Amino acid sequence: MKNIKFGLKLWSTDYSLIKKAEELIKENVFHYIELMVIPDTKISLFQKIKAPYIVHIPHSGFGLNIADKEKKEFNLKTINQSIEWADKLNAKYLILHPGFGEIIITKDFLAKVNDKRILIENMPRNGINDEKMLGFTPEQIKELTENKFGFCLDLNHAIKAAISLKKDYKKYIKEFLKLKPAMFHISDGNLDEEKDEHLNIGDGGYDFKFLINCVKENESKYLTLETPKDNLNSCKQDLENLKKLKSIFNN
Repeated sequence: MKNIKFGLKLWSTDYSLIKKAEELIKENVFHYIELMVIPDTKISLFQKIKAPYIVHIPHSGFGLNIADKEKKEFNLKTINQSIEWADKLNAKYLILHPGFGEIIITKDFLAKVNDKRILIENMPRNGINDEKMLGFTPEQIKELTENKFGFCLDLNHAIKAAISLKKDYKKYIKEFLKLKPAMFHISDGNLDEEKDEHLNIGDGGYDFKFLINCVKENESKYLTLETPKDNLNSCKQDLENLKKLKSIFNN
């Protein structure tokens, strides 16, 4: 586990956790902050701490859908705000969901975006509201990145897509690994549910020894925990999930 860089997921509304996050990074418990940029929040407090950052661009929950041509101006404005945050925080990457709808519209939109730090994240096949998601196959991810962008492999999303497609999730993840992801997301989930879940480590049915080995064998080893926070003012649950993850691997 020593070569894996663990990321703490925060939203830009998590002002109360900033100092604790800085402490955890200083103590080498977590190694970077993956920051979801929520529109109309303030960057200043995040600039004041010493921490490496990865920025997550807002997703469809905040109205962003780059596969919707009617939202082109809104999408560009939202993404540009995240790029501005990434510049000010000296972020290594920006993570972008490919949206839901027609892939040709997403490709046309991405042709207008020029930031080599952007990573396209793979998705489940079906969204929470049964949307037709994009980027749920290795072929789609390859088409969307087109040697222009990198790739963030969300292991949970890959498993959900495999369930929808009735494929062996371990073989399916290995197909994604051929695309050499720049980083990973991890959480637990149930193997009889195809829709997205972000469960605590150990609360679902995933084989975490397999998942950690996938990260270990990959050239880049950035791994963000996308597990729940029942108390938005505490990192206790993040620490518990990190401990479980390390314990499962060491057994």
